[in-house]
Amino acid sequence: MSTRKWWGVADFVEQYAFVRWPVVAAFVLAALIVVTRLTGRTAQSPRVDTASDSAHLLMCLVMLAMLVFPAATDPHAMRGLLTALTVAFALLLAERVQGWRTGSASDGVAALGYHTVAAAAMLYAMAGHGAAHGSGGAGWPAVVLAALFGLDALVALGTVGHRCRWHRFVHPAGAHPLTSALLPHVVMDIGTAFMLIAAIGR
Repeated sequence: MSTRKWWGVADFVEQYAFVRWPVVAAFVLAALIVVTRLTGRTAQSPRVDTASDSAHLLMCLVMLAMLVFPAATDPHAMRGLLTALTVAFALLLAERVQGWRTGSASDGVAALGYHTVAAAAMLYAMAGHGAAHGSGGAGWPAVVLAALFGLDALVALGTVGHRCRWHRFVHPAGAHPLTSALLPHVVMDIGTAFMLIAAIGR
């Protein structure tokens, strides 16, 4: 399969292995933490949102597939999967927003909103937007998105040690630091930024 369909993403990921494999390791760790949160929800982490954590796990698996098998991943299938995830997350988000407006539910709106944006950003990167079209300014939306995800990671890290977290996109924490979604959130930020940069970095 030609990696050109990736618009440079696969070439970039394979070329910069010194960045690729640490990101892969980070996503494996993030996925394990999310699984721990999901399996320990009742006994250890009653505030864990199953829907948002499941969305987080799905995004981790998608990222791992693209990073571990960049050349073998079918770009058309991946675009279809990301489209489906974006739509599913958006529907869940709309349901949560409706519940928030009626007062029946308030948690999970920010987390699902974050995953919807992350899935849409990855879909944007996979859709072939960026410098591959030959225009020097064609990739600026990806650059802006990558910068925003990087900034979000820095802001999330800035909440460490603060009892009252003003960073609204951080998921509810579990009873134990290892079950906290803070680390997976930062990993998702960094991984999404990496893939956006890869989309224009050929």
